[in-house]
Amino acid sequence: MGTPTTTQAGSTARRLVAAVAVLVALAGCGAAGGPRYDIPHDAASGGQTLRQAQAAVSSIPGLTIDVAGGEPPNIKGNTGYDVRVTVAPGYRIVDGPALVTFLVESAWSVRTGYLPNTYITVSVDTGDGPEFDVDAAAAEGGWVERGEPVPGQTSFSLVNVRTDDGSPARERLGDWPGDVPAFPRGVTARR
Repeated sequence: MGTPTTTQAGSTARRLVAAVAVLVALAGCGAAGGPRYDIPHDAASGGQTLRQAQAAVSSIPGLTIDVAGGEPPNIKGNTGYDVRVTVAPGYRIVDGPALVTFLVESAWSVRTGYLPNTYITVSVDTGDGPEFDVDAAAAEGGWVERGEPVPGQTSFSLVNVRTDDGSPARERLGDWPGDVPAFPRGVTARR
């Protein structure tokens, strides 16, 4: 067979470089090493910051609320928000649909970070308080279709409000970032 010539070695090296370039392009990797998605983020105006939204939702009496989200998209290009609600001892939620509406609209109004293009999840933990079904409250508020009731429900419940293009919630929410929602009164009460 013999020793490869300089021309053959150069040709092999060029083919190897071309193959690597094709693999990188097919994988969707850029200089940052991850897929690129065209998802709106960090709007110049409108809405509110995550800090402002957190302060607003945290001022509801008897609730501790943590809003997390706005991070870059995951490997599938999905972004979203998780809103975790904990009901304080001695309190109960009396207007679930108004609470869910305020929380979903608050998350949608956050202009810092990425638009939630997949979901806004709301979970509620009532601790030792009366059971509360956030899925039923979201359905009553028109955010989701009512799922099957969960047998043996505990103090924890969760709902995923889909915000994909064309979803009913996305149509209802409108352009991102949305307007800052009005603060709801009377969504909680002492037991």
